[in-house]
Amino acid sequence: MAQNQYDLIIAGAGPAGCTLALNLSGRGLRIAVIEKDVFPRHKICGDALSGKVLNVLKRMPGGVYADFLRDAGKVASWGIRFTAPNGHGLDVPFVQERAPGTPPPGYVCRREDFDNFLFQRLKLCSDIDIFEGEKVTGLAFTPDAALVETGIRALTGKIVAGADGVHSVIRKMTIGDPPDKRHFCVGIRAYYKNVTGLHPDNFIELIFLKELLPGYFWIFPSTGGLVNAGFGMMHEQVVKLGENLNQVLNRLVSSHPLIAPRFRNAEISGRAEAHSLPLASFHPKRSGDRFLLLGDAAFMVDPFSGEGIGNAMGTGEIAASVLENCFRINDFSAGELLKFEAGIGRRFSQEFRTTSVMQRLAGSPFLFNLVVDKARKNKNLRDLLTSMFTNEDMKEKLTRPGFYAGLLFK
Repeated sequence: MAQNQYDLIIAGAGPAGCTLALNLSGRGLRIAVIEKDVFPRHKICGDALSGKVLNVLKRMPGGVYADFLRDAGKVASWGIRFTAPNGHGLDVPFVQERAPGTPPPGYVCRREDFDNFLFQRLKLCSDIDIFEGEKVTGLAFTPDAALVETGIRALTGKIVAGADGVHSVIRKMTIGDPPDKRHFCVGIRAYYKNVTGLHPDNFIELIFLKELLPGYFWIFPSTGGLVNAGFGMMHEQVVKLGENLNQVLNRLVSSHPLIAPRFRNAEISGRAEAHSLPLASFHPKRSGDRFLLLGDAAFMVDPFSGEGIGNAMGTGEIAASVLENCFRINDFSAGELLKFEAGIGRRFSQEFRTTSVMQRLAGSPFLFNLVVDKARKNKNLRDLLTSMFTNEDMKEKLTRPGFYAGLLFK
């Protein structure tokens, strides 16, 4: 078994792991990235890239954002179309004023393409060794190192970062899995062609069907004339449903009055696939002596919207900042790595508290219908919903009971 010595070992080459590696490349470190798949690899996702993703790309060294705009296959998206349970729709642009030359605030990009774009950047870095097609099979710690085995090789590092997804091996071997599934949702999606009624500016669509609340059905315009369509439900709802998710998806696109008319001539491309999402309503331990957990491994999926990519990349960015100092002072203790936990708290805790409340409120068809119906008639309310995507104070306002009480009398 080959053995290699590194400063940092990263398990997982998705957005979180790539962000961490790319932000630390060129800092005099030797980095190993272990990835169980071979790129380009298939990934189940809704494929939406928010402003959070773009902002992290802009901050990455080496012109990553410019290369993304030039190279990655994608569709520019300018807003969201909400459909309430009563069938009434509301278009909410991501930007209130769109001047000529304004860059798109969001995209839809297949995860196979986006993840491969980031992965190919890793290959340009001489200080990063990549081990594709290898899965972490063992993890141990000594006072001076983290020891990682893949079955093919053994690697020694000063610290290991678990960016290996919802079924993280690093998490299982350090803190263990959560005792129940209350903080998981399940999404299923497929690609379709010939879906009608898409917004001319490629707004992504969230259709809040009563039977899915607090989840929703989505329709996201994709490349090649396809759409990414599917739905998400809380895990406990799926268990109670007792029905195959693929059957539910087929039933919705074939017979639900809010969806079926648009899929009348649609054809599925490939097959429907499901995946679990670990929600940030759960707050696990994300660090300890000589280890960190990032992205889905750290339960970073937004409880309301289901967004995970931007949050995952955010953890990679925070980890890079913290680890740069750890390497400088040669301290990888649990106490020092609490700065990583604190960084996540500063960046995400208020947002996740807010979206956890929004998730609970989303279980009420009455509230959804109320907000959408009022906003259709009130420009100020529409502007407030637009600013929700850029201003956390506005998003927090939507969690206050007084906000909805005020709507009743307008």
